[in-house]
Amino acid sequence: MPNVELSRLGISLQGILSEASFVGADDFFVRSCCGNAAECRPGDLFVALVGSDDDGHLHIEQAISAGASMLLVERLVATDLPQCLVPDTRRAYALVCQALAGGPCDYMKTIGITGSHGKTSIAALLESILAASGKRVGAIQSLGATIGGRTMTRDPLAWTAPQLSFLLARQVIEECSHAIVELPSQCLASYQATGVQLDVAILCNVRRQHLNLHGNLTNYRRVKTRIFDHLKSGGVAVVNADDPLCHELLPTLTIPCLTYGVVQEANVQGKVLEQAWGEQVIMITAGNESIVVRTAQTGQQFLEHCLAAATAALALGLGLTDIARGLEQCHVVSGRMQTVQCGQPFGVLVDAADQADQLAVLFKTSRYSESGRTICVCTHHDDQTTEQRYQLGKIAERGAKVVVITGRHTSLGEVDYEPIHQILDGFKHPGRVQVIPDRIRAIEWALSQARPGDTVLITGAGHRPVVTAGEDRWDVTDADVCQAWLYEQTKAGSTDDDWNDSIYSIEDYR
Repeated sequence: MPNVELSRLGISLQGILSEASFVGADDFFVRSCCGNAAECRPGDLFVALVGSDDDGHLHIEQAISAGASMLLVERLVATDLPQCLVPDTRRAYALVCQALAGGPCDYMKTIGITGSHGKTSIAALLESILAASGKRVGAIQSLGATIGGRTMTRDPLAWTAPQLSFLLARQVIEECSHAIVELPSQCLASYQATGVQLDVAILCNVRRQHLNLHGNLTNYRRVKTRIFDHLKSGGVAVVNADDPLCHELLPTLTIPCLTYGVVQEANVQGKVLEQAWGEQVIMITAGNESIVVRTAQTGQQFLEHCLAAATAALALGLGLTDIARGLEQCHVVSGRMQTVQCGQPFGVLVDAADQADQLAVLFKTSRYSESGRTICVCTHHDDQTTEQRYQLGKIAERGAKVVVITGRHTSLGEVDYEPIHQILDGFKHPGRVQVIPDRIRAIEWALSQARPGDTVLITGAGHRPVVTAGEDRWDVTDADVCQAWLYEQTKAGSTDDDWNDSIYSIEDYR
């Protein structure tokens, strides 16, 4: 959505941009704006966005030729058009987009979630809790956007200011009482969410990820804590007391805050009572009250996600009964600790884990049986640093008996082996590792190696499609590949003893 045009009357820039100064007019009344000169339309306010790889001031002539009637800039340019001068056009653009959308956060309870990982799972759990309590909920997350349980879009989010304002406005139009918004570090760092006001802000963890984007861990944590700048008056922060960097942050917070944890003392605490493959029983305690919940996923990491969602729900005024009902009704989060069961005598689990710490947690919590082996599909991709790939290989060798390294997508052309070698550098015995660049072949091979009681972990892609196939261009995920292979084994009448006697190739995906 390149243009925003949701208000016929227009908005006053002077009213929403307190640090702005005006040249050529005392104020601007804006009905639409655009941050891309190539997509500018007559009457638009053109915003000269300044980023790391482009400067919108260099495209002002193109915007004027397209019909821009006024400019939002960081430095004055030679033109007869009126100009609004601001310190940061990215922040100003986001504020204008939210204002043109009618200030949607004023009409809903809005919950923001940030963290190195776990955002999507927490969003899904909180959405289920709110829905179970009779609320109409909208969610904006990496899996797409939903309204009242109905899919609005499954398109990958660009996390731009116009997109966020449009999706929030749609949720208001659809009469949502609550909105859940994932806010990744890229979105916070670029100020795309400026103007998104939160009733609850969740910080679930800060790990050593995305350091190639933020420079170092200190900068990364500073970016993550920007989520608290979005809190409304009276808003509440929800923080993971078990995460070391989050725990260090707690004494510095001057805003209302609720904590959750399994190990550290916190306002909301939890523990695992029983655990089996594909489910666990947990207890959540808040003050003098406790609830017992049976969840469809396992492990301490998932328990932390449940605690984050429960704490946010408590901050919104919900009771433990509604929280328990909502957690139990949330069965599967696509590509997040997703079990694949087609009658096979071994465990298959799909997860988005592509970092060493995430993989270590999976190894601890995903064993199908004590006697079985762990077989791991380990994934490289462009966003990983050399050090992250080295650590990924190190943890994979420690946690799995059998490892196959592959890419995030099925290979259709020339293979870049350098990232594969960087993962292999983390292994003491790299000769034992299987390398299959084609992802579908790698998954098939891993499944073919499984014996009864083993655990097969397909990691690194999660819900992302590994290939798009067919005339209708349908997306194929890791879970789809697993199900197709396992169903073929079932159709062939495989027994526990001969599950891996044949390898099924999913040629229809090619």
